[in-house]
Amino acid sequence: MLEEQLLDFFYTAPFLVSFAAGVLSFLAPCVLPMIPAYMSYISGLSVAQMQDAGKMTRAEHMRLFGAAVMFVLGFSVVFVMLGVLSDFFIADILASPWARIIGGAIIIVFGLHFMHVIQIGFLNMQKQANFSTKVTFIAPFVLGLSFAIGWTPCVGPILGSILMVSAQEAGRGAILMSLYAAGLAIPFLLVAALTAWAFAFMNRIKRYFRVIEIVGGVLLIAIGLSIGYDGIRVFF
Repeated sequence: MLEEQLLDFFYTAPFLVSFAAGVLSFLAPCVLPMIPAYMSYISGLSVAQMQDAGKMTRAEHMRLFGAAVMFVLGFSVVFVMLGVLSDFFIADILASPWARIIGGAIIIVFGLHFMHVIQIGFLNMQKQANFSTKVTFIAPFVLGLSFAIGWTPCVGPILGSILMVSAQEAGRGAILMSLYAAGLAIPFLLVAALTAWAFAFMNRIKRYFRVIEIVGGVLLIAIGLSIGYDGIRVFF
């Protein structure tokens, strides 16, 4: 059956699912357009400079990449800590078949929201922090922490789904959330390393936002079905 195949896939490839979810979070329409502004914040360089690699010196390239590393470390800390918490708390809650059924249903709703079939107001909200233009060594790390916290509602459907998957993988919450963070971090680092080419690529990929939303929504619905079915089959 399709449900059993989905369940087997998510149990045999949770690492791949977690990493892919991180990449989808980076490509989300509420994240991708903000990347140039964040790169400018963390490096002190203008967007115009980054769009034209010839305007950047080697020192500026190194500064941008170093700032990007600190930035991804900041949001990775938050996501890994969520994984640790899932090991200690969420896993026990999801031990109940009913909790898995309800959790699976919630994830399916998240998937429908991601595809804009339905709209959930609070998931469209995001909280942003104000930062001074003065860039210090620690500022990108702090901004990374803020990114993880402030953009959680935006990437909440994907993030929440991966947290539920990690909660069912006993003792693997931190690992799975580390892979989620890696899937989100690697594109950031590629943007910092490739700058002009990456900015041009991001401009081109915006036309495919609808496709990204559909793919992400289908992934979430599939995760929800697999988790919900795992709870349902206990009763049959």
